[in-house]
Formats: sequence, structure tokens, C-alpha cells
Amino acid sequence: MSIEKLVYGGYGLARQGSRVFLVRYAAPRELVDAEVLEEKKDYSYAQVREVVIPSEVRRTPPCPYYGICGGCQIQHVEYPAQVESKEAILLETLKRIGRIENPRLLDSLRSGQEFGYRIRVQLKVRNGHIGFFRFGEREVVDVAECPVLHRRINDLLGPLRECARHIRELQEIHVTYSPLEDRFLVKFVTPTEIDRAFLKALKEDCLPPEVVGVGDYSKLRTLMNRRYWIGQEHLYVEVGRWRYRLGADSFFQVNYTLWEKFIEAVTDGVSFRKALDLHCGVGFFTIPLSERGNFIEGSDSNGSAVNDAQYNAKLNGRDNVVFVKSDAYRHLKSRGGEVLDLVVLDPPRSGLESGEVDLLVRNRPERILYISCNPSTLARDLRQLLRGGYTLEGVRLVDMFPQTYHVESISYLKLEKP
Repeated sequence: MSIEKLVYGGYGLARQGSRVFLVRYAAPRELVDAEVLEEKKDYSYAQVREVVIPSEVRRTPPCPYYGICGGCQIQHVEYPAQVESKEAILLETLKRIGRIENPRLLDSLRSGQEFGYRIRVQLKVRNGHIGFFRFGEREVVDVAECPVLHRRINDLLGPLRECARHIRELQEIHVTYSPLEDRFLVKFVTPTEIDRAFLKALKEDCLPPEVVGVGDYSKLRTLMNRRYWIGQEHLYVEVGRWRYRLGADSFFQVNYTLWEKFIEAVTDGVSFRKALDLHCGVGFFTIPLSERGNFIEGSDSNGSAVNDAQYNAKLNGRDNVVFVKSDAYRHLKSRGGEVLDLVVLDPPRSGLESGEVDLLVRNRPERILYISCNPSTLARDLRQLLRGGYTLEGVRLVDMFPQTYHVESISYLKLEKP
């Protein structure tokens, strides 16, 4: 099979007659012998069996678990080519789904490091194995270390493995690390409660002192439920001159090498009288944006994140920012009819709800900054926003997750003048 390019999901695209093949572990512009794994109506999934003529951008993956562990999909491709492929995927998706012809591609934000960039991780645990799921399966691949994790999280894997030997029915371990403080927060996820005294003893005996807090959690699908917490519940991080408190149950951007550049890409050239930051988290963008205008209001449905955001506003001396606990739709609806100069969007992978798009179009803020982690839902939403009177001034790739297929981006929209 002749591989044309990489497509979303990290697959190589090949065609034979009218049949399309999505080939796992293929690289752009190479010839491979591939094994068909699954037949669909319009396409087939396949996997490289042998590279006949290698691509000029193919490399030997540095991780010994690559191809077994499903955490990374494009580690076999040189990093500059990974970024180029993601740029092409972003533009192609905007054209195919959003019907947006020739969007202006701004300079991409490349990760400061292609490895060792993650300061948060969710480890899977099964039958004494700690690591990540095998590609497309629920089997856990046991890993001694993971090259995309911050080296200090890798240092913690040994002690965590020791803890796992003593906790019955352990399903997951979530780790958050602060490079500023060299401290960790750890969550243990089990179907039944861990004895509190036992977990406290385990923290003291098995984990290093840098683990300042541990929690006992259950999980139903993606919903986490805290049973109790032992020790400190917060870490602190610095992004340039901004300082943030990060709670155990709050979201924060995982790639610490991109923090400053990401904020600059969102705040550069921005000015406003009044703005909204929806899905604001702990105020990562809201607080730096507050310097660029008169008043900004952030909202998030996560109460822990809102508490952290309110604390962070005081920590950074920002008195022109307010944070409220609310989902994006209710927050937009409550501000209906108000004059807004800027709305910042950072929705989950599912993108905006249709009601949110309707409210945005009706309220007509002067500018919209749309931060997306899914090019398909982004394209869908942009198509509606452009129909509603906005122009797309440009789109920028943010390579938050090197070695993986994930495509994050910022879209810059401006209201057309009547």
C-alpha cells in the first residue's frame, strides 16, 4: 500500500481502487505491506506488517512499549512532520466539515519538548499491571516509564507500583505534579472505599514526602467521586509572572512547556470593555486576559475549579475579574442582551451545544476566541458561527500532545460589520 498522508486518529491513508484504508503505524509518503484488521462499509482498518520503502520522516520510536501501548499513535514520525500533518488535518477538517475554504493558518505553537511534557497522568491498573490500555483494548500494558511524562512522574512510578500491591481492586491512579514546588497529588480510584487509616499509613510508608496529598475516589464512566482526602489538596504553579493554585479536582493544561506561549496566543492584541471566559477552569486564560480590558467574567461547571479561580484572582491582584459556577449555556443566557466585546470558548471534545451557538449569534460579541481539542466539532461549530455573521481571521495549531493524534487549536473570529 502507498501511504498518502496522516489523517485524524494517527492513521496513514492509502487507497486501492475505490477502497480506502486507514493504516496504523504508517508514515506519510511510504510503501508498506499491511494486514487488514477490520472491514467497514466504506473503508478498512489495517496495520503495518512491513515497511517496504520507508518515508523520509519515519524514525525508530524511542519508547520500547510503542506499538503495544495505545497511548501514542505517531511516535514513529519525526516531530516536525507530526506538526505539519496536524496542520494539514486541521485545515482539511475545516474545509470538509465546515465548508471553510482556505482558512488562514497562523504560526503553530510547537511543544517546548516533544517528550517529558506531561505534568498530569491517569494510569490504568489491572492484575498488578500499571500503565496504559493496549490499542483498542481494555488490557493494561505494564510500563516501567513513559517518555511523554515529566521525569519526576516517572520517578514516582516505582512507589506507586508498591502502593498498588496493597490496595485491593485498584482501577486507576491519577497523578498531578507541580514543577514549581516539586510536589505531587495522587488519587486512587477503587470500586470500594479504602480504609482511611490504611491509606494514611500507605502514604507515609510507601510514597516519598513530595506526595503531599492523596485521595480515595470512585469512578462511574467519566464521573469522579471523592470519598475523602488526606493531606494538602492544592499545588501551585507559575506561568511567566502569573501564579495559580491548582486543586486536586480542577483541570489544568497538561503540557507545561506550552503554558506561556498558549497564554500569549490567546491574549496578544486583545482589548475589551467586557468579556466572558466560558469553561474557564482555574482562570488560566481569564486572569492574564483581565489585564487587557475593563472587566471579564469566567464560568465553569466544576465547582473546585471556580474556587481555585476565585483564589487565583486574589493571588494575582486582579480585581476586575469575577468567577461564577455555571455551565456555558446558562452563563451565556444570563448575559443575553449585554454588550460583550469578547467571548473565549474552551469546550470539551463534544464542542458547543447548539443552544450555545444560537446564544452567541444572538448576542453578537465583537470577537470570539475558540479553543478546541477536536477539529471535527470545531469545524461544525465554526460553520454555524460564520453563517451567523462572523469571519474567521485565522486558526492556529497548538501541539499540546506530541506523539499522539490529538489536534488542539485556537480560532480567531470577528463579527462582520453590517
